[in-house]
Amino acid sequence: MPKTRPYWWEEFKTYKTQPKHLPEECDVVVVGAGLTGCSAAITLAKTGAKVVVLEAQRPGFGASTRNGGMVGGGYRVPFEEMAERYGPGTAYRLLTESHIDSLNFANARIREEKIKCDYKTYGRFRGMWNKAEYDTTAKSLEQLRQLIPVNIDMVPREQQRDQIGTDFYSGGMLLHDHGGLHPAKYLNGMLHAAKRAGAKIVGYTPVTEVKPSGSGFIVTTSKGSIKASSVLMATNGYTTRDFAALRQRVIPVSSFLIATKKLSKNLIDEIMPARRMGVETRHRHCYFRLSPDSSRFIIGGRAALSNVSEPKATAVLQSLMSEIFPQLKSAKISHSWTGQTGFTFSFMPHIGQFDGVWHALGYSGSGNAMAPYLGHKAALQMLGDPAGETAFTETKLETRSWYRGTPWFLPFAHRLYRWTDFRENLRRGR
Repeated sequence: MPKTRPYWWEEFKTYKTQPKHLPEECDVVVVGAGLTGCSAAITLAKTGAKVVVLEAQRPGFGASTRNGGMVGGGYRVPFEEMAERYGPGTAYRLLTESHIDSLNFANARIREEKIKCDYKTYGRFRGMWNKAEYDTTAKSLEQLRQLIPVNIDMVPREQQRDQIGTDFYSGGMLLHDHGGLHPAKYLNGMLHAAKRAGAKIVGYTPVTEVKPSGSGFIVTTSKGSIKASSVLMATNGYTTRDFAALRQRVIPVSSFLIATKKLSKNLIDEIMPARRMGVETRHRHCYFRLSPDSSRFIIGGRAALSNVSEPKATAVLQSLMSEIFPQLKSAKISHSWTGQTGFTFSFMPHIGQFDGVWHALGYSGSGNAMAPYLGHKAALQMLGDPAGETAFTETKLETRSWYRGTPWFLPFAHRLYRWTDFRENLRRGR
């Protein structure tokens, strides 16, 4: 049986949190020690602010060390739709920040903090599900190029095997500047960077309440209370019911991943000749890559939209893996795991406040670049620094009258997506 823990944790040293006891007060409490919280803590602490980061589990327990380790930008919300929601100016800024600024920031933070996380610019191949989708995407790319300077090319089906060793897709898009890394090493480096800056990171300390007190807040935890001038919620898909305003606006969606045992170099060369990161456009939304040492194949996707058993999730992902790459039909699985991503109803992240409490969350499956970027931006806004300006304060962190924080509708959405994929599959020959 495969190990039911992330493959990345094999090289994730437990971060020794400090101090054992909470201080009575500080300038800022950050709730959540993932990429958002650590990045915000770095920025805040470097100004001399006294920062305490509180994590309910051990630091690194959540999605920041459970994801596929792909680093890139962009959201699958069309420019026209963003322009209709927020206006053309904001839509343009959202494009620029999501495709360019966030990726540049993540690269700079890794470089400046000397984070050793096996980062490399591999390029990402996005496989198109059918020819009609390929043609539509090619037209959209031309429109995107007129708006922002993106380093992206279309790859027709007859050239597809130069990128990935399968005929499963109808061509694709190659995003040259996207990269890959070891997510546990990435988060570990961010934790140590926050500590060097002066932040205190305390694990196994769930926060149960944040309430106003004078000009600041009282933060209640399992280890007592702490007074803070400001509070940042950086909990994304792990937001608890204690914070109903956020919980009712963030949808926790399970993502499932598996890693194979070591494969032969010949097989690796056959399935991933260019060593790209890989994603696809169908609603199954499989994403795949090699491990940083190019010895294993790792694939994730929507085995379900809600929790299912590890054996079932493993079986679904194995089936999808061999569907895309028949060469891997006999590959043995070493690890199978899951994590919670945080989606919003707009499929866009958001920075803002509820009752004076700040938040930065809702990455909708694209957090490795965006989470550090928006954590940094939120920190600057908390400091009153104009450099914190971002279009992601102008997105909407919406809820629905029928949603109270329990995503009861996800199994129905799962069936709808499966039907949509089936219908789109009928167009593959056209």
